[in-house]
Amino acid sequence: MKNALKIFSFLLLFFLAYVFYVYFSFDKNTLLDDFKSRYSKILYDKNGEILSVFLNDEEQWHIKSTDIPKRLKVAVINYEDRKFYSHFGVDFLALMRAFVNNFNSTQRSGASTISMQTIKLWDKKDRTYFNKFNEIIQSLALENAFSKDEILKLYLSNAPYGGNLIGYEAAILFYFDKNPKDLTWAQAALLAILPNQPGLINLEKNKTKLLDKRNKLLAKLYERKLINKDIYELSLKEPLPNFKPRKNIAPHLALRLLSDDNKEIFSSIDKKIQLKIEKKAKEFSYTLQQKGIQNLAIILADTKTRKVLAYVGSQDFYDMANLGQINGNIAKRSVGSTLKPFLYALSIDEGIIAPDSILLDVPTFFSNFNPQNANKKYYGIISAKEALQRSLNVPFVSLLQDYGYEKFFYKLKAFLNFEDENYKRYGLSLILGTKELSLEDLIKLYLGLANYGELANLSFIRDENLSGVARMFSKGSAYLTLEAMKELQRVGLENYNKEKIISWKTGTSYGRKDAWAMGATPKYTLGVWVGNFSGEANANLYGVSIAGDLLFEILGLLDEVDLEFAPPDDLMTIKLDSISKYRYDEDLNTSYINVLYPKGANILRTSPFLKKVYEYQGRELDSKDIHFKDAKALIKLDFPAYALHFFQQRNFKFSNKKGVKIIYPKDNLKLILAKDLNGMKGLVAKVANLNNEKLFWYLNQKLIYEGDENTQNLNLKEGKYQLFIISQSGEQDTVWFEIK
Repeated sequence: MKNALKIFSFLLLFFLAYVFYVYFSFDKNTLLDDFKSRYSKILYDKNGEILSVFLNDEEQWHIKSTDIPKRLKVAVINYEDRKFYSHFGVDFLALMRAFVNNFNSTQRSGASTISMQTIKLWDKKDRTYFNKFNEIIQSLALENAFSKDEILKLYLSNAPYGGNLIGYEAAILFYFDKNPKDLTWAQAALLAILPNQPGLINLEKNKTKLLDKRNKLLAKLYERKLINKDIYELSLKEPLPNFKPRKNIAPHLALRLLSDDNKEIFSSIDKKIQLKIEKKAKEFSYTLQQKGIQNLAIILADTKTRKVLAYVGSQDFYDMANLGQINGNIAKRSVGSTLKPFLYALSIDEGIIAPDSILLDVPTFFSNFNPQNANKKYYGIISAKEALQRSLNVPFVSLLQDYGYEKFFYKLKAFLNFEDENYKRYGLSLILGTKELSLEDLIKLYLGLANYGELANLSFIRDENLSGVARMFSKGSAYLTLEAMKELQRVGLENYNKEKIISWKTGTSYGRKDAWAMGATPKYTLGVWVGNFSGEANANLYGVSIAGDLLFEILGLLDEVDLEFAPPDDLMTIKLDSISKYRYDEDLNTSYINVLYPKGANILRTSPFLKKVYEYQGRELDSKDIHFKDAKALIKLDFPAYALHFFQQRNFKFSNKKGVKIIYPKDNLKLILAKDLNGMKGLVAKVANLNNEKLFWYLNQKLIYEGDENTQNLNLKEGKYQLFIISQSGEQDTVWFEIK
């Protein structure tokens, strides 16, 4: 008897020790981490609606729940565990009844509470009495660690709902495709019974049985006066859903942001706007593909917050044939003329130009670089503002030379954080888009422009604070730039900007591989790229007529795009000479005009194109001439010889003292040229012969030509050369150059 008592005592102690061990070894954080590791990667929009969800490691759609809909909560508790809010994790009466029924009858009955089922979903062990015992103890520990609502949320987040759907939000997404808050009573009842009926979980094969069980639960809810008669009868008529294959929304952004360490992200995307733009992108791509253009990319951001509202990385993520899964928003490509507004604004701050200042648009050699305008035309004299509106290359290359391409390169680098250090690689062609950037880079720049020159990092996250804030140029120069861009006209729709006020700029890369359109309003900043991910060129690729069309079609989907940028408080009025529109110089005694100019900008330079001359009987005199006291002071435009040569060809009359000027090659130029079959290197030399005189061309002191031609084709070997040209009247010019 004593031995039996000892054995019983030992077993009792062992039993109690085991119970205590199981109870106290339960770890709240381990359970949470285990569940968390199973969740799918999910991207939400700014309002908490699901955009994209991906299969987890077990090939399941496993979505963590947010706030449980009230109807689902009522349905689940009434179906699964009516005493949920009164027991401590285990319903012992139900457990005893189930044990007796299972022992005495062939009909099995369950007694698992929601807490016990939560433990089973976590531990996933086989159904044995020993495991059930552990489940009971752990359920008690679960109740001690979590509130009732937290337990219910854990259960509903991890319960199976058919196929590979885990969690009620996955079921709602794939069965109903709606916001959980909008669940009907019939839908809530269906979701309540699905986790408890693994044999009926296929909606396609077991619709009759599922419908019967759902309706029985609805009847219980009606009997218990949880729903009224009208709702009950309407719910009975509601059909069962079908599984709805779902395409992710903003999948490119989801893949860009989500990771194993960051499985759940609330993005800044506006789902409604994203869907509209995705639809527009897909529709627009059909037109593009007829022209041999396969791809596009779009980013829309909130101007004030810098939050991305829509992110479309291609024409269609699911267009496998045309590389739709590539993210075109991060691809580095030649940006064409899209950087010109930034050089324009910086040049205003530097004191190089005012918007109305004249620039030269004539054939120009910058050492061995000879840029041309896209339309192959030259306008001679043009204002800086109009040069921006027409996107003319020659004036902007000249402007970059004045501003400094090294300084412009490092200004971009400071704000875009690219790794490239080799500014010499690009030289003056930098302003024509030879430095490759992404659409994300350009959106950041244009957001800075739209925020009056203050740049910040692009934000994709809903609750992320603004970061990387720094000023690139003054508020005033930004405003003057935006005003100039507002007047850019759209081909074929000249009055568009009168209806939709937007400051915009287009760009087309060299070789027609990329078409860009960037637009900014006080509410939205929008960027569009069109081209081929393969890099294939296409003659139809134009920034204005292709990317611009898409830009304006997207703007048509948005509200409040008719707002205008307000003038900032850092503008003042300055005087410009009325001829060339540079700073008024009292010594020249010209008339003047008043214009707005940034207060913080450098003092605007005086005109590089005006000079005061003294004329007597049609001749310009210097102070040593005996007739100087009788000469009349005049203000004249004074242009370099290469410009005068252009004007002369178009019958423009300007005075200039020097009648002969070698335009190309430039003095001290070093050239690397390709050899012909004879080992010679070809060079076309050009001279401005303003007086149309006979010229004598000497190369290394040897006469090579005499006549009135302005160009000569020279076939040269490697070496150093002197080109000397003299006219019949004695006008002359000399340059030295080297062929490598």
